[in-house]
Amino acid sequence: MRLLGCAVAALATAVPALASSDSFNEVQSKLDLDLRWGTYRPNLYFGTRPRLPASLLSGLIWFGLDDQRGWQHARHSCELGDNLAEYGYSRHNGRDFGEQLLVDGDQQVQIRSEFVKVPGKQGGSWAVRFSGRTLKDNVQGVSLAYYFGLEGNGTMSMKVSSRMARISGETADLGRFRIRIVPAKKNTSPERHPALRNVQGIPDAVRISGVGMSVPTSDVWRAKDLFQEKVFGQARTQASAILKQTDGKGPLTGSVLFQLRNEALSDSGSNLFFAQMIVHGEFAFDVIYECADEDAAIKTRDIAALASSRREDFDRRFEAVFGLHAKGFDADEVEMAQRALSSLIGGLGYFYGSSLVSPDPQPEYGEGE
Repeated sequence: MRLLGCAVAALATAVPALASSDSFNEVQSKLDLDLRWGTYRPNLYFGTRPRLPASLLSGLIWFGLDDQRGWQHARHSCELGDNLAEYGYSRHNGRDFGEQLLVDGDQQVQIRSEFVKVPGKQGGSWAVRFSGRTLKDNVQGVSLAYYFGLEGNGTMSMKVSSRMARISGETADLGRFRIRIVPAKKNTSPERHPALRNVQGIPDAVRISGVGMSVPTSDVWRAKDLFQEKVFGQARTQASAILKQTDGKGPLTGSVLFQLRNEALSDSGSNLFFAQMIVHGEFAFDVIYECADEDAAIKTRDIAALASSRREDFDRRFEAVFGLHAKGFDADEVEMAQRALSSLIGGLGYFYGSSLVSPDPQPEYGEGE
């Protein structure tokens, strides 16, 4: 009961104080707007969506390139068989901040995500900074992809330069929006094998590339499957060309086979866009979603300061509500408590539709004899 009381107090203090004359509808409208965007895709290692049906989804996909079959085990949804040593939010306030560390030994990469949000019209703007490194045994690097897909009506188009990928779009619920996916200048690509330097048709290593797809709106949630089909089809074509020019000797390296070429970026029917970066060593990239409200604009240089400020606010508020340090708990115990609360809050999702209930339950779901 004591813990329940603390939790209720925490939730109560989370609601902004409003004048007593404000109507319930005004309160509800403000809360709906403040909480429109969030990490409401809890089945993914990282993903965002608004609390709106048939709207804009986003998510992170990655796989290692040392094993040519790594694409078959691309990470996206949280799966027990992925064997990640660590994932889940270490801090999340349920509103405008969340951070986590993903440690993937099988795919030889470590990724940190820092999510921040700025209030504004149409739900405001948000950004996430991904940073990390490939692990020591990795040679060919890792493929990192971030995608945006429209489940409903709207328009989107993408442009890719040597510096970043830009997406612009509009929907009835979100209005006009713009997105930037910006790789850090320090990012490096894996070294190309000397035997491949004179092979024709191999694209030069780039900091970022993009591809667009036109898919049924009911298939946007299958982004990982669609991405896997794309990279495998391209890898098979690339491998055939390499083997033909090298008398079957190759080598067939992952960083060459699985690098996407810019494709279908401005097609009017495209509703799913992927931005891919192939990196080795330390890396970072920012994903910035901005609504049409100029007061809610987010600059790349602002993300670190926003994350740092929100992190300090989270720690201060956590102690103010639960008082674990004051009660004698050590730093490891406080961290465990923060992770437990953050995983709970970060695990909140938004779902819509009809529930399907079988009128004739199977025997295995009944009570045992």
